[in-house]
Amino acid sequence: MIDYRELPEDGIKFEQLTREIFIRENYETFWTGIGPDGGRDLIIIEKLTGNLSKSERKWLVSCKHTANAGKNGRSVGINELGNPVADCQAIKAEGYILVCSTYPSSSVVNRLEEIKSNHNIITKIWDGVEIEKRLLNPNTFGLIHTFFPKSSKEYKWKIYNEYSPSFWSAGYKDYFFYLSSRDANIYPNLKGIETIISLLERININKDKGQDYYEEHLLRPRSIYFDDKHSTHMVYLDYLMPRNTNKDSIIRPSTIREMLLEKFTGEDHKYVNVPDLDIKYVETSFASDHFHPDHKKHYESYIPNFKSGSPRGNLYFGYEF
Repeated sequence: MIDYRELPEDGIKFEQLTREIFIRENYETFWTGIGPDGGRDLIIIEKLTGNLSKSERKWLVSCKHTANAGKNGRSVGINELGNPVADCQAIKAEGYILVCSTYPSSSVVNRLEEIKSNHNIITKIWDGVEIEKRLLNPNTFGLIHTFFPKSSKEYKWKIYNEYSPSFWSAGYKDYFFYLSSRDANIYPNLKGIETIISLLERININKDKGQDYYEEHLLRPRSIYFDDKHSTHMVYLDYLMPRNTNKDSIIRPSTIREMLLEKFTGEDHKYVNVPDLDIKYVETSFASDHFHPDHKKHYESYIPNFKSGSPRGNLYFGYEF
């Protein structure tokens, strides 16, 4: 069970968590920020596609974090609801979502049902149970480890089999990546995968970048292919860097391989051999509303490579390494 009391009482982190869920579920999402917001915490745009036309629906999202109230938290009361009808009309929203870290009171449930019936506004409620269900999906699983470090100890791994007997999607810590085996229909030994992730975390690609360095560069695993015939791994990595990064501040593939090799210890070799690396360099906008390190665009085009253990091709986008 997720303990929402890990989030600060002021509710800001809870709003950020909700925002990240919507972003990772592919909604166009806007956070109104900290401070008085007229009852509006988030605004999301839902894109609807039918056989004959496309349309959009605007939702107003109100976040209520009451898990820290008292020993076991408390329900969201009617006085905290404000005026959802006026708030929706002010921004021309067609829907209203109440997101709460506990649960709504019966008076709140009745009020939202009344609004749905009498004001042509769609209403939804996400309570703590619904949020936890959404966090257990592949694209959102990593948020548990980001926002709930204590609760995350109960959610070390989440493995999903959606494609074929030898291809899985996996959540581990705050990472999302695919696992693939060459012949076997069971995923690679997870202790070996944990060792690989641990080794990658020991690599500091932000060291000694010089005066032109202004944002962190990130290494993110996208897939790990296991050749069970030869007991070797291919690790697909994305090297994320800000747009227009100074070329001299980029760590070259050969250097990253050397850094990985340097981190190996005798204990690591008990679980995994030195893996091969497939490193793709990606310029991105870290400040964008739509940025998150495991965006679907980093995976969709390369599923066949992840399944077969084949290289992704043009990895360096013109950089001469």
